[in-house]
Amino acid sequence: MIESVSLTNFTAFKSLDLKCSAGTNIFMGANSTGKSLMLKLMYAISSANKPLEAKRNKDSARILSDKLNGVFKPEGKIGRLCHNEAEESVVQTHLTGDMALRFALSTDLDEVVVMNDQNYLRYDRIPVFITPKEMLASFPGFSSLYLQREITIDETYFDLCQALELPKLRDKPDNLVGHLLDSVKQACEGEFLLIRQRFYYKPDKGTMLEAELSAEGFRKFGILQRLLQNGRIKPGMSGPLFWDEPETNLNPGLMKTLVSILLELARGGQQIFLATHDYVLLKWFDLLMQPDDRIAFHTLYRNDEGLLEHNSTDDYLKICPNVIDDAYAELVDREIAHSMGGLANEN
Repeated sequence: MIESVSLTNFTAFKSLDLKCSAGTNIFMGANSTGKSLMLKLMYAISSANKPLEAKRNKDSARILSDKLNGVFKPEGKIGRLCHNEAEESVVQTHLTGDMALRFALSTDLDEVVVMNDQNYLRYDRIPVFITPKEMLASFPGFSSLYLQREITIDETYFDLCQALELPKLRDKPDNLVGHLLDSVKQACEGEFLLIRQRFYYKPDKGTMLEAELSAEGFRKFGILQRLLQNGRIKPGMSGPLFWDEPETNLNPGLMKTLVSILLELARGGQQIFLATHDYVLLKWFDLLMQPDDRIAFHTLYRNDEGLLEHNSTDDYLKICPNVIDDAYAELVDREIAHSMGGLANEN
């Protein structure tokens, strides 16, 4: 679990101190305010030390540098991630219990400088990053292409394909996961199967199709289905779930089901980080959340000087500024004015 993140001169942020919820964390804000950036940074930190890498290389600076380069793809030195003209950037995070990490980036160095990695390599909960573009249709051959060719697609897509490739767990899923799998199957009206390194969609009624021929919104649920089946998402056991723009290509009618699934995952002990631009998704969280749910709404915005700042709250009505709500309110106001104008013309 990620408890907090502090940034100084990192990419778009001059300064940021973020306290994370153990449940669901929802990032919102206008374009270019750092939502995806925050998800990627936290993912890189919590995945760089995955057990296989840590066992192979005990140098936390090396594995962290490799992961940051893979996730952010900066040209040249890793110091490109420093804010504007700053020569140095500092990132600090606290993980579960007594685990912490503090490192710096410099414009003249190829690696990060780790100043404190208190028990960092002992953090063994593997996170998952679900990308904005679904990967079931692109799955065949993608991992080989990524490993053998120099492409600019960031490492979150490769990592997701690696997670999807894992076989289903042999054991029967527990009650929570079994219930969630039923909800996913109902939402996508079938299930997705991995057969000979290619995903297929098997509808409840009809003929099995290649994943590429199925609805993209269903494929988003298919990713969730696969990760639940193979244990990469296992509430209380797996690392954080990061999902960038889960609403992409998803019919608004399915948002309620998706939010319900995410809330149940969080209640089961799954830490979740989302970035969204969608009013329907955000509003369903407001309507479905229960008093005991641990939800933090993090809004990112630029102040009068153009610097990024943030506000965090557990109360939907106290989200400020709320560009998603403001945009929807403007739409409603325009519709009312349009309707009233029509009435005036009739009179």
